[in-house]
Amino acid sequence: MKVSWIITLTAFLSFSPIVSNCQNFDLETLRRLENTRSPFMNKTMESVSNSVYIVSPAIPIGLISAGIASANKNITMAGIQIGSGLLISMVSNYGTKNIFKRPRPYDTYPDILTPLAHETSFSFPSGHTSSAFNLATSLSLQFPKWHIAVPAFIWASTVAFSRMYLGVHYPSDVFIGIIMGVATAYLSYKVKQWIYPEIQNHATIKL
Repeated sequence: MKVSWIITLTAFLSFSPIVSNCQNFDLETLRRLENTRSPFMNKTMESVSNSVYIVSPAIPIGLISAGIASANKNITMAGIQIGSGLLISMVSNYGTKNIFKRPRPYDTYPDILTPLAHETSFSFPSGHTSSAFNLATSLSLQFPKWHIAVPAFIWASTVAFSRMYLGVHYPSDVFIGIIMGVATAYLSYKVKQWIYPEIQNHATIKL
């Protein structure tokens, strides 16, 4: 019993500086971003952040509709996979938020940070970032073309940046959001291949 307590205490003491340094980095990054704000960038970042609410459902719905209209099963399944990936991402994000229950930066540091938006959910991880990178990854897997992948990931990266710029997420929230988004997209893609092996790996569409 004593040995287990010693191991636990040693691990905690070893990990504590890492957690502390991460929190310091998170806070310092948000403070630096606040100093770069301008009216133009404020509106731009708000629009980019809110674009997730439009783009995320529009892409899978558009692909499914186009696939049905053109009787192209590949495109239809691509839309279903992308929509499923986004759903898995959102459920995973919601569950993770309620497990860790990390307060928003402006709630923890109300005298230091001034947010440009307010959210009612917990901070960790970033749901916007997770959804954006999930969508970008799924599109890149379904349509492996540079002129699709590059704009998709530029958009997703800008969404991730906007969440920190607006002061609603720590960098660590965003980082884990990226990982979760990519992972859930890849998972849904592989599940689609497993369930429907007769469907081609990549959707065929002239873009």
